[in-house]
Amino acid sequence: MSSPLTNPQRKFLRRLAHGAPAHMQLGKNGLTPNFFKSFETALFAHELLKLRFTNLQDERKELSAEIESATGATLVSMVGHTAVYYRPCPDPDKRKIALPRNSRQSLEIAF
Repeated sequence: MSSPLTNPQRKFLRRLAHGAPAHMQLGKNGLTPNFFKSFETALFAHELLKLRFTNLQDERKELSAEIESATGATLVSMVGHTAVYYRPCPDPDKRKIALPRNSRQSLEIAF
């Protein structure tokens, strides 16, 4: 992603993901090539992905950092055993999620 998410954008994405079920689970097999392939496919299709860590509660921070660096997705939030990732579709015409603009930027432009 080209720029980091602002707090209002993170809040917006957390709200979108709140009621949704987890799209994927990461279990005892860990980060395999098949996991990354499925993760990439799901991110491309949905842009916002909810991942549940099963039996990996102690390693979830390290694993989430590896997922971020390998896929280019941004970690929106991690609550308990569930993490939410976001990466916009590379094709602007196929994007499903329109992030809110940064209110601070719009105030600076107005003055």
